[in-house]
Amino acid sequence: MKRRNKYFFCLSCIVVSAVIFLDGILFFILGGDMIEWLIFSAALIAAVLLQLFFARMELPFRWEYNIKIDSENIVVESPIWPKPLQKPMKKIKKVLDVGDCYYIIYGDISNCIVCQKNLIQEGTIEEFEALFPEKIVRQKA
Repeated sequence: MKRRNKYFFCLSCIVVSAVIFLDGILFFILGGDMIEWLIFSAALIAAVLLQLFFARMELPFRWEYNIKIDSENIVVESPIWPKPLQKPMKKIKKVLDVGDCYYIIYGDISNCIVCQKNLIQEGTIEEFEALFPEKIVRQKA
């Protein structure tokens, strides 16, 4: 969660900086009022800074996920989705090993499946890693 929040915050900072810069150019080219631009810029900066103070916290309940992996698909069953989420193994970009869990990444870190090592019920960690040859990247948490 911390990694996703940090990623989203950095992305938000980049987008807001670009919007403020481009908006400033348009305001001054079109003869806009400097006070309006400053108010708009301050509102955008405040929205980004609120992410620091109100980052996602732990939920007061637990969602139970059931993840099944075979040679072709990863199937994620959850009480929040009416039918299982199915992802093909060939679309996996990388698998981050951060110590106590794996992040199975499809696009970027915000689009991943988290597998906690101590919750593996069938098979071993070695068998799990054998499913992702040359895609495992080991990092410190």
